[in-house]
Amino acid sequence: MRSILFALAATFLSAPALAQGTTQAPAGEYVLDRTHASLEWKGLHNGLAWYSARFTNFDIKLTFDPADVTKSKVTATIDPKSVETDFAKTRPASSTEDFNATLASGERFFNAGKFPTITFASSAITKTGANTGKMTGNLTFLGVTKPVTLDVTYIGNRNDPRSQKHKVGFQAVGTINKTAWGMAAGGPIADSIKIEINAEMVQK
Repeated sequence: MRSILFALAATFLSAPALAQGTTQAPAGEYVLDRTHASLEWKGLHNGLAWYSARFTNFDIKLTFDPADVTKSKVTATIDPKSVETDFAKTRPASSTEDFNATLASGERFFNAGKFPTITFASSAITKTGANTGKMTGNLTFLGVTKPVTLDVTYIGNRNDPRSQKHKVGFQAVGTINKTAWGMAAGGPIADSIKIEINAEMVQK
């Protein structure tokens, strides 16, 4: 009985590693698997609770060098018109406001009519651990370009049996101050904005 329990425990503990794949991901170009990716942001609302929203239309490209990840490159583009909140699902029955449109087009917010694209291009990647690092790059938003640094975690890799291509998974998190890019200070949402990106990337 003891040997059976040890065998079951060993199988359970090794399952995550097997799921992620044990081989090194190939070097080369990777593109976003759009159905398995998210880009969320949060701002403290009236100093009481974190208000969450997301962009639903964005793209990421990765040049991956597993032998020396500091040589890897990342670029991203975001459509600010794709900002989405849960307001339509939670607004009072008497309200018809399209808050997504207000955020997307309002001059105090993303002003997408004048600035239709948000972009990011990495400039440096440094390792902080076996599967962690910091990625610095230039974020262009509301016509202003400034450097930002994101904390990146390499989740894992595997060969996708459906596409017969290798996939890698990453998470990137960071905090920016919206006023540094010219967005209006104050209001119900605090100036400090948290960003979280989760992305599966597939060989091009």
